[in-house]
Amino acid sequence: MAWHTLLRRLRQTLAQVKLCPDHRPHPVHVPFFPDRRHPLARAAIALLALIGLAKAQADVGSSSSDWLLPSQVYGSSQWLPGDRWEGRLTGERSLLLPGMEWQTSTDLSRTRFEQMFPVRAQGVKLSTGPKIRIGAAELSLPWITGRDTYSVGGTSTWSGSAPRMTLALGSNDRVRLEAKVSRRKDSAMTQRRRSASLSWRHSFSDDWSLTAGLRQVYESGGTDTRLTAETYASVDARLDSGWRWSLASSLSDLRQTGTTGLQASQRDRSASLSLSTRYRLADGWWVSSELKSTQTYHGDEQRAAANHSGEMKLYRDF
Repeated sequence: MAWHTLLRRLRQTLAQVKLCPDHRPHPVHVPFFPDRRHPLARAAIALLALIGLAKAQADVGSSSSDWLLPSQVYGSSQWLPGDRWEGRLTGERSLLLPGMEWQTSTDLSRTRFEQMFPVRAQGVKLSTGPKIRIGAAELSLPWITGRDTYSVGGTSTWSGSAPRMTLALGSNDRVRLEAKVSRRKDSAMTQRRRSASLSWRHSFSDDWSLTAGLRQVYESGGTDTRLTAETYASVDARLDSGWRWSLASSLSDLRQTGTTGLQASQRDRSASLSLSTRYRLADGWWVSSELKSTQTYHGDEQRAAANHSGEMKLYRDF
């Protein structure tokens, strides 16, 4: 099937996603998708279906459904005694198209919390979108959606996008600009989150690197809002013996406002320093640990509240 025919069908499908005066999109009538899906979601799935049809027509002699199967599958499990157990299964697939690469990732997870009483959670996550290379720059435009279900009866759905651009400045330096927009909805409220970050990474060698960056996060839910500004830096090392070490520090400034509680607005400032390590054992087993110290100034307090913590994990990749 010719590419101009596929593009014409795509334009006809997306043309149905029009905004009403109240900014609500008209439904997209795709016969093989349930009407309860969001119109934009159906349009995105229709786009994937058209790309899959083109791929099937282009690959002569191959099965038309081969590209739907993940080319790489990862499995992992983590257990923190007295805290939680988590199992995760991830499948990834890349589809090469003219001038771009379409990446799709599906993630299934199951978590059991054990702090006070056992609570189980199940989640599914889908990330799909193009990755485009233009000279020394790489642009990724993923669309992400997911759903979490809890044994206590709660369910939350979320969706958003996370575009990012990475620019290579020579062989040892990378600059990344990233933005994220997401919305999470449950039975209680709808939460929105927007963030932007700029980071720089310098590689001294194949085993040593330095990363520094700035990040700003805005969150709102109900009548409460939170604005966080953060600077961070880390030094990462990979030793010949198999150990991986990371020394990280950060400074953050949190401003939150709301109409509930005794204080309508509050400002918290904190500084943290952490040392983490990871080591690969035999047969896919990993052990990791982290030591972290945080100093936090709440409001106008002159004396910081200190928090010191340590964590050790034992997990396995299948």
